[in-house]
Amino acid sequence: MRILFVLLSTIILPILTACEISGNEQKTSIFYSPHADDEVLSLGPSILHHRERGDRVVVVLLSEGKASGAFHKVNEKLEEKGLPTITRDEFGASRVSEFKKSVEALGVKPDDVFVYQLPDGDIQKEDVKKIMKEMNERFPSVTNHALSYLDPHHDHAASGYALKELMEEEKNITGLFYIPVQEHKNIDSEGSYKVPERYKEDFANSLNAYKIWNPDNGFYAIGNTSVRPYFNSVAKLKESRWHK
Repeated sequence: MRILFVLLSTIILPILTACEISGNEQKTSIFYSPHADDEVLSLGPSILHHRERGDRVVVVLLSEGKASGAFHKVNEKLEEKGLPTITRDEFGASRVSEFKKSVEALGVKPDDVFVYQLPDGDIQKEDVKKIMKEMNERFPSVTNHALSYLDPHHDHAASGYALKELMEEEKNITGLFYIPVQEHKNIDSEGSYKVPERYKEDFANSLNAYKIWNPDNGFYAIGNTSVRPYFNSVAKLKESRWHK
């Protein structure tokens, strides 16, 4: 009996002690992506930075991105190849598939990926604020990451204004605002995060998720078709720039 007690003590006590010592909760970094591809083009290096730091990384897709002009380009390519065209709903579903493949490559766990259906091209900051409040209530020790409210793209700016207002209204909410590569010359940054050396392959795989052409399985290289120059720039830069 004494031997059994000693064995149990050597197993259980260290676990209890570790729990007491580690009173600090794991930090959570939540990234809000208005459309599929924003999470890698603007936020990807930062996601990998916080993964390297040991944070729990959560990624929220705000819209399925059905209004993208790439819809017509994809259907033109399908027609050229003698393949059936796709509907807006199928297009949106494919964008979400690209997004999920991208965040998987970035190391985000499936349970930490959330997809919403706010209207592409007409995302409202009040709707984003509701989502952000839910996320901040769901997770502990949160830092929020949104695109800049100075971004000329309406949906991008809406996510930034939502976070900005929340931070002004509730002092316990913190966050950073990210500048897309196409606005680096127009919006001043206060800091940046580079892709950690050991995650460079993961970053490349995340970008490549938007270059997959496999119509039989619902992949139409939508991201690369839509904004190929941005993908080329980000692949070289490997950096997320932000301001407060």
